Amino acid sequence: MVKKILFLALPVIVLSCGQPAEKKSMSSYESEVYSETLETVKKLEQQLGGISNASVDDVEDYLSEVEALKYRNDTTGMDEAGKEACVKLERRLATLKSDAESAATVRLKTMVVPAEVNDDCLLEGTTAYPVYLEKGDILYYTIGLQNPGTVKLYNADARQLLKTYSKKNQVTDSLVVANKGIYLVEVAPVGTQYASIDITYRMTKHPHPLKKVQSEVIEAKAGDFRVESNKGVTMRAAFDQPRKFTLSSQLKSAFSTAAKSKAVVAVQIPSGATDVLYNLRISTSEQDKSVDGKFPDKMNLSYKKVRFLGLPLYESSRSNGLFSTLLDDNRPLREEDAYCNMYVIRNQSAAKQFQDGTRQASELHYDVDYSTLGTQSCNGRIPAKGAKTIYLAFENERVRYSNYIWVEVITATPTTEYHTTKYTVE
Repeated sequence: MVKKILFLALPVIVLSCGQPAEKKSMSSYESEVYSETLETVKKLEQQLGGISNASVDDVEDYLSEVEALKYRNDTTGMDEAGKEACVKLERRLATLKSDAESAATVRLKTMVVPAEVNDDCLLEGTTAYPVYLEKGDILYYTIGLQNPGTVKLYNADARQLLKTYSKKNQVTDSLVVANKGIYLVEVAPVGTQYASIDITYRMTKHPHPLKKVQSEVIEAKAGDFRVESNKGVTMRAAFDQPRKFTLSSQLKSAFSTAAKSKAVVAVQIPSGATDVLYNLRISTSEQDKSVDGKFPDKMNLSYKKVRFLGLPLYESSRSNGLFSTLLDDNRPLREEDAYCNMYVIRNQSAAKQFQDGTRQASELHYDVDYSTLGTQSCNGRIPAKGAKTIYLAFENERVRYSNYIWVEVITATPTTEYHTTKYTVE
């Protein structure tokens, strides 16, 4: 255990020795400041002996205290005894500063500073341990793995791979740092396993402040430094603007050829898209605009917040996952007095027959799993199943009330996304 050194915080002391009046040794004030400065120098000289056992923080604190102590000699109007005392104290302080610098350098050359020490670390994937080093520092690292894995050493600032150790259970090595910067010891285990991590370094030159390394995951592209890939989703709006239409009541439709109680919205599915996500708003008042046109933006924003949380990005069944989570996060307010039927039709001919009214929905082959009868305002997901076009068919079966419909649709396409970790120092 390193013994901690206690330090006395002192203000910067500037002594003006002598007055332009008659020659004298020192005034009472000058004598008091001189005595306080001398006592402080003596204490710092005594503490100097403890540098050989001090920690890095204690060494830095001690050097800061020594550097902060100032003594300026002005012997104008002072007798020889006063001049001699001021000069001796000034020289003594200069010697203290020189000795403190030398002792600190010697201590740091023999001191090993811990950066990451953990003898029971559970690794579930590739993990990098960053450390900031100055030129001339010596980095030491010992990595122990239960099963053979890969260890790599990088200069993160230069984006340079320095060393690679493949299929190793134990790696012990060191590096004399050629350039200051952030260095990474990267450990890539095979599967989940426990490991022992021992990363330390030694300062061989002038001591430097210990800098904490901050990390941030940022977007990247294929081929970037230490880039990692993961499954992602690209979401695109199917329409430039929300589709708005009116579903007349059954009574109104019966007495007006212009009034329609049915409508069909064709959704074009881009190549590779696996899912259709929709936002349906229903109201009995045309003035109650229940949609803001920002459904795609909100979905993308929510996706950015959760995409690194390990949620499944592709849902092959009606189970909870990414899409369900995103839709729930953007769920519309429900309007209990407004509802309609929505049918998912995958055949163009059947969609036209529904729209023309030549056949009733019950007579058509629609996707019963994703169609909803008497639905209120809601979000939903429809698997594309390889279709190029999906038809959303709406019907108002209410006798007296017309419905006003707003629908926004986005398509989801699985993609490969890339990200990397950016390292900075405070």
